Amino acid sequence: MRKIWPIAFAAALLAACSQPSGDLKPQVAVGPALTVEKTAVPHFRRTYRWTLEKRVLDPASGELTLSPGQPYTLRYRVVARAQAEDSGYRVTGQVVFRNTGTSTVYLQTPTDTLSTGESVALDCGVSFPYALATGASLTCTYAQDLPDGQDRTNTVQVAWGTDGTSFPNTAQTQASFAFTNPTEVVDETAQLNDTLGGALGTVTASGIAFQQAFEYTHQVRYDQCGNYRVDNRAHLQTTDTGAEAHAEASVTVRVPCQGCTLTQGYWKTHSREGPAPYDAAWQNLGSQEEDTPFFTLGQTWYAVFWTAPRGNAYYILAHQYMAAKLNVLDGASAPAEVMNALSGAEILFGGLPAGSTALTSTQRSQALAWASLLDSYNNGLVGPGHCSE
Repeated sequence: MRKIWPIAFAAALLAACSQPSGDLKPQVAVGPALTVEKTAVPHFRRTYRWTLEKRVLDPASGELTLSPGQPYTLRYRVVARAQAEDSGYRVTGQVVFRNTGTSTVYLQTPTDTLSTGESVALDCGVSFPYALATGASLTCTYAQDLPDGQDRTNTVQVAWGTDGTSFPNTAQTQASFAFTNPTEVVDETAQLNDTLGGALGTVTASGIAFQQAFEYTHQVRYDQCGNYRVDNRAHLQTTDTGAEAHAEASVTVRVPCQGCTLTQGYWKTHSREGPAPYDAAWQNLGSQEEDTPFFTLGQTWYAVFWTAPRGNAYYILAHQYMAAKLNVLDGASAPAEVMNALSGAEILFGGLPAGSTALTSTQRSQALAWASLLDSYNNGLVGPGHCSE
């Protein structure tokens, strides 16, 4: 029996067969069809909670003993810390149903659920069952608050059919999301100030836990004996909400009326030549201060201080003598044996020929004995005690 092909079908078949195989194109399926698209955008707020830590680096003990007029450079460290607190978790997005077929489809009420069990309410703006014409789309939106920042998968599903009374078909899609980057940041920046350090600058937090350290110095000096206290307060204020944090550190300073002693290392570095801050006690030597000639040697006090002894008893004694003399001139009390050593050293130095450091065996032994005593005095082992350096 011969088959008679419909003319339209035969023509289509002939056209398809007449094309080269490389030019064949897939044909769009005819009939009802539905696709679903979904977005899921996470939102959350990150708020930074700030704290301050402040401590004294030098003196680490927080206590000083100074002679009257002695400068001391305090060193401080302030650490600003911020801890992130995340809140306000929510997810928003839209669902788009598209009729990609050649006939009207009918949608049942869609459902939207999260992998953690929450149901999401879709706002589609229509009543269901809903007829979706060929080529048309329906967009639904949603916004869901969430209790925490877990990663989640959002699944939307809809039953559909072709007659509005039965819905045998199902279409669904998913979108996963994670709370990685906050959509709102509160108190990310803050201004840091200090009563002694002044404006330390702006701090800007990042990440979950953040910290930034600042160090600065402040010089103190007291011309009168007594007990003093250096109070210092750091203050931080956030830019957004004005939240504040504070930290304090104190240093107690004792300036004994009987004075205290400093070593040769202190005096050699605290003249007008530096490198440390100038101590006005050098003025007690006279107008020439560190440039005062040292007895008959032909060198200044400054030059003698910076001459390495290399076993020479003259310079060993000279260093301890100069430090002890400056201590006494600065008001430090000295026991009789120290005063006797100073007097003996002055007689020894003044009696030597100009430019000479040569000592007899007896003079050398005596010079080293005086140097040892004066060293103990300068280091606070005898006498009123040692000043902080």
